[in-house]
Amino acid sequence: MDVTTRERTRLFLLDEIEALLPFDCIVVAPAGRQLEATEVVRREDGGLELRVPGRPPPFPQWTSDEREALVARGFTSSNPDDPVEPWVKPVTDEDAAVDLLQDVRVGVFGAKPDVHLDIAHGNHRREHEARQKLAVARERIEPIVEDLLGRPPERDADEDYILPIGEVHVTVAPRAGLDGSIVIRVFAVTNVGISATPELGLFLARLNFGLMFGRFSLDVEHSSIWFDETLLGEQFREEELRFAVQVVSTTADAWDDRLKQMFGGVTYQEVLAGKTAEARPTTKPGEGVGMYL
Repeated sequence: MDVTTRERTRLFLLDEIEALLPFDCIVVAPAGRQLEATEVVRREDGGLELRVPGRPPPFPQWTSDEREALVARGFTSSNPDDPVEPWVKPVTDEDAAVDLLQDVRVGVFGAKPDVHLDIAHGNHRREHEARQKLAVARERIEPIVEDLLGRPPERDADEDYILPIGEVHVTVAPRAGLDGSIVIRVFAVTNVGISATPELGLFLARLNFGLMFGRFSLDVEHSSIWFDETLLGEQFREEELRFAVQVVSTTADAWDDRLKQMFGGVTYQEVLAGKTAEARPTTKPGEGVGMYL
């Protein structure tokens, strides 16, 4: 919807924000500049907050000036280094929300004060419910992986569980899908610094065809090979998670040295031991636009 004067814009936005029910949101962006969108969200408790949505790869990241401008205006992120996480600031009422919308649009992203706006409506209830389901899944996972190790497992920056089993580091990663479904990704890196050749891709495809459980995948951008298995998070049984961890650890251990001999690179165990200059992969299976919360 196009709004052409500053006063009409303000009155229109006030009406839209006042009509928001819990979990509803209005998304406002300068026309044709969706990466500069800002949301006004009605929380479950009835309060209001502004969110500047995250920008997962391959979208361009915020500039340092934009990030500093958000921080200066009181926006915070639960994990500033995670490009997926939004930057959020609570506001006292509808007037304060409209004022901050204008300030972000002009002061942070450099839009003209009277620019035409693109406006959309949404709802975060499904996301809220998915996060609740994710918390329940974690409560089920934690005692199982603790029993497997005989101690509480370490967690990485994503709060995923790291299980050193023999020479393999298995990661157990609960995820909430955008449709509200919960999945448990169980995976391990096998090789790093490997050349992504057609021969390697064909070999992994043939290898996967013969596997009963799990699959190998090739991270071309980070020259690494992974092995992973997936469980439905709301339905998995304890023995299924234990079995998935065992399959990932034994299969990764059985193939990492062989893949190194056949296609070069190094094993991930060598990376963890500091025996190579190869870096750890910075992404995980399933990451990307529109995949998980």
